[in-house]
Amino acid sequence: MKEYIYLNGSILPAQDARIHVSDLALIRGYGIFDFFRAIDGKPIFIEDHLDRFENSARLMALPIPESRDKLREIILEIIRLHPMPLLGIKMILTGGFSVDGYTPAAESNLIVMGKPFEFKPADVGMKLMSMEYRREIPEIKTLNYIVPIRALAKMKASGADDVLYHLNGNISESSRSNIFIIKNERIITPVDGALFGVTRKHVLNFAKKYFVVEERDISLQEYFEADEVFTTGSTKRIVAITQTDNHVFSEGKVGKITKKLQELFLDYEKLY
Repeated sequence: MKEYIYLNGSILPAQDARIHVSDLALIRGYGIFDFFRAIDGKPIFIEDHLDRFENSARLMALPIPESRDKLREIILEIIRLHPMPLLGIKMILTGGFSVDGYTPAAESNLIVMGKPFEFKPADVGMKLMSMEYRREIPEIKTLNYIVPIRALAKMKASGADDVLYHLNGNISESSRSNIFIIKNERIITPVDGALFGVTRKHVLNFAKKYFVVEERDISLQEYFEADEVFTTGSTKRIVAITQTDNHVFSEGKVGKITKKLQELFLDYEKLY
């Protein structure tokens, strides 16, 4: 299937979508992005992702060159051009073509692309590697993934799928998803130092109907004492964390409450 990319007003075959080397995202890593899914041509939680994209752009002082309605139209056209059961949509907004290689341009560069992907099986857990770190300006979904990418070799050596960030005794998030712990049937997620994901938001919305839910600081010690741990994200939905470092949760299996939340989320998602 032919791949198309939206770039600054035009939808082009992927091989023709090019950007100048003076772009500030290339020179200084200055830019933002957002990512969400389309299932059978239907974008999931699109308005939430547009909200977050606009907020990231505002906090980074990056002008979005299209209106929200126009951006939605572009997304729908990219989805139409890539008829797949499961499509990942990525929006990227860069600092533009910088004259001096430092100052953002008056006009940002806007890119929208779609690529197929697959979910990790719901009955398979993930392993995390703890890392002392907290993302700079975590409320913005920036292009900066230097820390986890540099850690890839170490993660691979330890058999980990991703990292668990913690600093000053408290956990915050993984490199690409939010973290929840379950203790005595209470569902708890950090309230500080993390990008508040769209999947996180919706899990909190429906979980509180069935469980006690808390948003608060979680210490690293409390994390390791949890009965179950899971992570949420657009590319994951809900995935159990069965091990972090050498500590195994739920005997290395998906816990019963995590499994229940996975089932509830699939029903909830159909409403959108």
